[in-house]
Amino acid sequence: MTDADLDAIVAGKPDAVVFPKAEGGPSVVHLDAKLTAREAIAGVPEGQIKILAQAVESAAGLFAAGNFRNTSPRLIGLTWGPEDLSAELGAETNRDAQGELTEPYRLARSVCLYAAAVAKVPAIETVYVDFRNSDGLRRDTEAARRDGFTGRLAIHPAQVPVINEVFTPTAAQIAKAEAVVAAFAAQPGAGAVGIDGKMYDRPHLARAQALLASVKD
Repeated sequence: MTDADLDAIVAGKPDAVVFPKAEGGPSVVHLDAKLTAREAIAGVPEGQIKILAQAVESAAGLFAAGNFRNTSPRLIGLTWGPEDLSAELGAETNRDAQGELTEPYRLARSVCLYAAAVAKVPAIETVYVDFRNSDGLRRDTEAARRDGFTGRLAIHPAQVPVINEVFTPTAAQIAKAEAVVAAFAAQPGAGAVGIDGKMYDRPHLARAQALLASVKD
């Protein structure tokens, strides 16, 4: 149904499309070509419509997740989907009695993070389907931010404020990032610096710069 979907939505000039069950870089290249043709027909500037690929939503997608790099300038992020994946695996559930992901889905989540890092695009956490459980959503989203995800999909509008709050850097986080950047700026070429008795090296600098860049955006 891809062609019919794209025929219906491209004329509406969306910012991006979510690409379900993307299975590796070639699938993004294929979608890029379809979007380019329809942009021309609809009078949309070429490349305007971006792609958020659900890279790990099938078993085949998991094994192909490492080859999204340099596939298309449209690609703005990778996410994953435990619901379709669990249906394909024939699993009874993808979370345990405490609401935590079971082992097959923790693996899929991790693969998505690594795949996004390889592709040099943001990793976007999947939906939290228990949409009335705001405390659970907050805990799960905080864990996503901790592990490297830069946002998450919402399944209900009520989830958006919690997601935005969790992924918005706090004043303390911004101040710490600024201190790290300033310390390295004061010692050009240094491999590591000390701040308040703690050592910070180049990976800390990269994370601080990324955080500050996200605030400017």
